[in-house]
Amino acid sequence: MRQLIIDTETSGLDFDKDRIIEIGCLELIEGVFTGNKFHQYYKPDEIEISSESERIHGLSNEFLSKFSTFEDEIEKFMSFVGESQLIIHNAQFDITMINNALKRSGKSQIEAESTICTLEIAKKKFPGSKNNLNALCRRFGISLESREKHGALTDSFLLLQVYNELLGGKQQTLSLKIESNTKQTMKSFDNGNNKFVYATISPEEEVSHKEMLKTLKNNIW
Repeated sequence: MRQLIIDTETSGLDFDKDRIIEIGCLELIEGVFTGNKFHQYYKPDEIEISSESERIHGLSNEFLSKFSTFEDEIEKFMSFVGESQLIIHNAQFDITMINNALKRSGKSQIEAESTICTLEIAKKKFPGSKNNLNALCRRFGISLESREKHGALTDSFLLLQVYNELLGGKQQTLSLKIESNTKQTMKSFDNGNNKFVYATISPEEEVSHKEMLKTLKNNIW
């Protein structure tokens, strides 16, 4: 399964007036970051970036003036997205901003059903607590040294770590799959950049594992 961690920075918070000025995406295959990413800055056309927004992300109209607008480059972004599931913190905001740009460009919009909102997951998991990205990083012991300012790519890497923790941390990637074949097998896939190999266990190994577990005191497995 292909998923994308996505974060955007915008010229402000007005859905109708403001524009996307930065996007960062990280590609996951079966929950593993492949190393493939998408990152781009965009000029906000004739929109003046608010002083509050510039204070948060540090992006100015002058710096962004040399880039194309998001609408001009939207095909490249949507080509990278493809049919992937999108993982976003506060998905309603980012998807609304992206969909407004798609609408202005006369293109099909992204369906809400294709997104996972980590903010909603965090609210259910930690009701009554602060659940912004900074707060979740502090909760999970994730370093914020790289986050002097908000940045789409930096925040995507932080969100990747937060998402893994929301799913149960490192242990959520561990699984034992039992094959009926008596031979020990290996499965792999190649995404063009990295090859990932998943090991399966034989019936004999399964039996040995169960026997070993019997020797453990207070066994929770």
